[in-house]
Amino acid sequence: MIETAVRSAFEGMTVSGRGDAGALAAGLRVEVTGLGLRALAAKLLHVAVCAPIRLVDVYDNAARGWLTGEPYALGTRNTRGVEPPDAFWQAFWTLLEQPIEARRRTSFTIETMRLAGLLDPQLEARVAEAAKRRPGVTEAASTGRRDSFDPKALSVYPPSTLGGAVCREATVRGELGRLVTPADLGLEAMPPPLDYLNARTLECHLVWAVVAGYGAAQLDELALAAFQAGQFGHHYATLLLGLTMTTVAFDRPPGLQIVLESVFRGWRHGRETPLLLDVPWSTMWDLPLEAVREKLGVKPFPSPLSAAAAQAAAERDRD
Repeated sequence: MIETAVRSAFEGMTVSGRGDAGALAAGLRVEVTGLGLRALAAKLLHVAVCAPIRLVDVYDNAARGWLTGEPYALGTRNTRGVEPPDAFWQAFWTLLEQPIEARRRTSFTIETMRLAGLLDPQLEARVAEAAKRRPGVTEAASTGRRDSFDPKALSVYPPSTLGGAVCREATVRGELGRLVTPADLGLEAMPPPLDYLNARTLECHLVWAVVAGYGAAQLDELALAAFQAGQFGHHYATLLLGLTMTTVAFDRPPGLQIVLESVFRGWRHGRETPLLLDVPWSTMWDLPLEAVREKLGVKPFPSPLSAAAAQAAAERDRD
């Protein structure tokens, strides 16, 4: 049970948004402390539930601090945010106090969407406004491009092609059935461009994972959420990241550094990769995956999880 005073302090940090995310992340590179983790988690939750306009500034700064140890000056320090209502915090702490083994990936994602529905209604308009400021998002949404497809039908393509790779990934993830739609989740009636972003994310997350090089492991999935946040500021991704970082801050699991590494590498990868929102995937199923990457200027994600596994294997071989 998290003490009431600790909860209150964390809520206060989240609402105020004070502190330098880059300095916090750089400090955690030197020494991981509970207070430092909670302060950074509160900053990441702040941009998801209070001030979405600060998303790029906070994450760019935190990623630079963690990955290089060199924070930079903030540009949106005193932006006024929207305070989450009591119902949000009650549900938030209830979720956080579940046993770790109960926080399965699917249920955690569903609970994240439920939490989003408890936020102040004003926040939705602010999230939409922040999304419109991201380069290329408004233009992509205006095309209305959609690529609804059945992953199982892509089995006709060779494994080396984009279609074959997406089918294989869907099989690994257990997602060979019908794609989930915004209507299934009650997300169809949202202001633009959020309606488009949610629909496009649901139908393209598998393709983005394949093209950008994200595996099915939980840490890679977390990194993919950061990639989507870096690409176009997907709100559910930022809320999932804030919630995950908060659980890390309070649970202090072993190897938590690789969680931070995955999040901030994923964010930076999303920022450095050309926008993939309105790519006509249905015209590329038969192309070799590597040709698609070259055509779009996409470099595969340098997964810290894969690097750690390779290092562990090398050490076992030496022994």
